[in-house]
Amino acid sequence: MAVLADFRLLRPASAADAVRLRAEFPASRYIAGGTDLLPNMRRGLVSADAVIDLGGVAELAELRVVDDFLQVGAGVTLATLAADPVVRARLPGLAQAAASVAGPTHRAAATLGGNLCLDTRCMYYNQSEPWRQSIDYCMKIAGDTCRVATKSDRCWAAFSGDVAPALLALGAEVQVLGPQAGGTCAHHVLD
Repeated sequence: MAVLADFRLLRPASAADAVRLRAEFPASRYIAGGTDLLPNMRRGLVSADAVIDLGGVAELAELRVVDDFLQVGAGVTLATLAADPVVRARLPGLAQAAASVAGPTHRAAATLGGNLCLDTRCMYYNQSEPWRQSIDYCMKIAGDTCRVATKSDRCWAAFSGDVAPALLALGAEVQVLGPQAGGTCAHHVLD
């Protein structure tokens, strides 16, 4: 992998501060575990003038039952989600989905928010810049042909998040934090 380009690292103290920083630095990216963003930055797939580190925002790492809802912050690690006794007992499919991601070290860093916001994957796209250049790129980045289906007029890169299907099956709701939005969490009514 290539060397990371220089960027400014910002560390907000709250979710509201993170939203403010994103507005202040529009070419920024959020990072928590970094298991997807950093490799993609090294590959030249994404860039950022600033990286907003959400790892210190305690409210995003909350996992709790409120009334009949399980609230899971975007910063909850997949290891925490997979091992939580309430999740394992009441939502075993969600625990199993979180436990199926990569290996234990990866799950200890990877977050729910990151897993839900993964970029699509393709063996022709998720490569180094020299590799992508050698095949004259693909339509997802700088090219005009999908290398998976060369006669297609659309890109066939696929979403690879493991937790989203379980959350969809559970009827989960996601709240997105932004300048005009509420809090950040995914929740499901516990039966």
